[in-house]
Amino acid sequence: MNTVILKPRNEILKRYVQYFLFFNKMDNSTQNYTTFPNNNLCLAIYKQNNVNYFNDQQSNHCVITEGDSNFVSRCYGFHKMPFQVSINSCLDQVCIIFYPSALGAFTAEPYRDLMNADHIFENIFPDKNSYFLEQLFAEHDLVKRAQKIESLLIKNLNYEIPNKLRDSLLFISKSNHENLTVEILARQLGISEASVFRLFKNHLGQNPKSFLKTIRFRTALDKMLRKKDSLTEIAYLNQYYDQAHLIKDFKSFSGHSPKHLMSKITSTQNDLLWICDKNILNDFYNF
Repeated sequence: MNTVILKPRNEILKRYVQYFLFFNKMDNSTQNYTTFPNNNLCLAIYKQNNVNYFNDQQSNHCVITEGDSNFVSRCYGFHKMPFQVSINSCLDQVCIIFYPSALGAFTAEPYRDLMNADHIFENIFPDKNSYFLEQLFAEHDLVKRAQKIESLLIKNLNYEIPNKLRDSLLFISKSNHENLTVEILARQLGISEASVFRLFKNHLGQNPKSFLKTIRFRTALDKMLRKKDSLTEIAYLNQYYDQAHLIKDFKSFSGHSPKHLMSKITSTQNDLLWICDKNILNDFYNF
């Protein structure tokens, strides 16, 4: 399977889209990969696949098989445990990876509705029909594919992310996440903790505590990959009570202890962190 990451070219769009991700698999062999909780949101579009997604307290598993329907599109995100994917057919998949809250700049559809539908693309872009997707997948040059997606997104950008949410995400990004709590966030925004809760649930699909915990996990994971600090130092700098608390958190989010995870994980240009079959190829293009 080939994996290609492309960064958006449009300067405005770069505020909303982290990258475009393309998967291509030409045979029916089974391949598996695992990704980990993050605060971004993935809009995935599949051509001629069935997509069965199982998400409950015991599993977070997506199974992809051959299908009759031309296109299926789903949103994935706000995971509380590892996201496991099994691919059992040919695959031509396009993913748009949005920054936190950024999907709200393109649609007024509630997150709870978007996360439970199999035709998300049609919900977000109701004035578009499958002809756009036919054109998109007929284009084999991935750079040109990305350009088509950018044009569509720019035409549908409405800039209506609430100011308080913008302020919240900016504050979080500048805080280094040290000693950051919902109480501190509410005080910074000048609103109640209950209002912060509603703001995050309505526009990010998760409560602020879960959002901050996921950021803490990803920040600690990034520092481990950079090998800058010891495990004890990373735990101390990221609001963990101690090293044991960090290890417990990593097992919950990734299914592995930090040491085991570091021996298995693959990083693609610091954007895609995953555990995958050895025969999955990773490529990165920046245009």
